[in-house]
Amino acid sequence: MGVASIFLKPRRLEKGESLRDFSCGIPLIDTWARERAVSAVKHGTAVPYVSFTVEEEVAGFYTFSAYSIDRDGVPGGRLRRNTPDRIPAILIGMLGVSRQFQGKGLGWKLLHDALTRARGISQQLGSRAIIVEPYDDSARSFYTHFGFNPIPGSNSMYWRLA
Repeated sequence: MGVASIFLKPRRLEKGESLRDFSCGIPLIDTWARERAVSAVKHGTAVPYVSFTVEEEVAGFYTFSAYSIDRDGVPGGRLRRNTPDRIPAILIGMLGVSRQFQGKGLGWKLLHDALTRARGISQQLGSRAIIVEPYDDSARSFYTHFGFNPIPGSNSMYWRLA
């Protein structure tokens, strides 16, 4: 079965749903999914977008939050040019693929969905970039492969929207 026929398009985690059984093998992401996802939805601090299987298993997810970067903390370049003191951005705070679905291209599908949604949001809200803060070198390589650039002097990376 191909990836497109196994995984459904990511959608918002709705009230009453949870990620309590999610496990990607990365403690930071697993703990957030199990203990913080429902609270984030309730309090409006992050919006999880979840990809389910046709059997309604959680295959993977990512989160969006409003974000800004201190302009003075960004040395020159395209991200800083012609921006206010706080550069408006969208944060992908978490991105994880359930262990049993790793290696099937879902990470890229989730990221592609996030980039597409962020482009639409930025046209309505005004955001300069998508920001990620990779948790390790493997995650950093993943984001680099898909065109994210490092923000010098930080662990963050960006993908320019405007």
